[in-house]
Amino acid sequence: MTVDLKEQATENLRFIRGAMERAERLSAVSGAGLMLVGLVAVVAMALAADLNPLRERLTIWIGAAFVALVVGGLATWLKARRNQLMLIGDPGRRFLLCLIPVLIVGGVMTSALWRTPDVGLLPGLWTMLYGCGVLAAGTYAVPPIMQMGACLVVSGLFTHAVPEEWSNLLLGLSFGVLNLYFGYQVYRHHGG
Repeated sequence: MTVDLKEQATENLRFIRGAMERAERLSAVSGAGLMLVGLVAVVAMALAADLNPLRERLTIWIGAAFVALVVGGLATWLKARRNQLMLIGDPGRRFLLCLIPVLIVGGVMTSALWRTPDVGLLPGLWTMLYGCGVLAAGTYAVPPIMQMGACLVVSGLFTHAVPEEWSNLLLGLSFGVLNLYFGYQVYRHHGG
């Protein structure tokens, strides 16, 4: 039995490359994009501040969520392109597989609760779901992402414990201030 050294070396390199990709953290998350998402949330909080009933305020937040998805996604794509990072590699795929399901559940639960008297559950639910998704996805990203996810989960729990009138302010603090702070940490310490 002869051993083809070239074939064995090629197989070893494939294994090593795969192990490195699996161990790599996604550094393409844009700190500037997270800060822009935070600004979108602050604007949504200001726009929704004087609206009543709750559904009108939440409508502003739903629109802000779509804007934030586009802004955050575009900023991450631009950072990855600028730094020649691969978004579709193993870390990026795992990051999205952690985040996308909770966003879908958030959409489904929003639709289910929208016409019920329990619509007041949405701010805390949104914050906790997004926090869980970011926390899980953060295991494949730079450390501030996971920290932000944990803070969002705690903020969502707190949102459920306070009167409904506080929901707009708490959404602004959760999606605004946390994205601004942790976005700055990513921007400053992890390449933009």
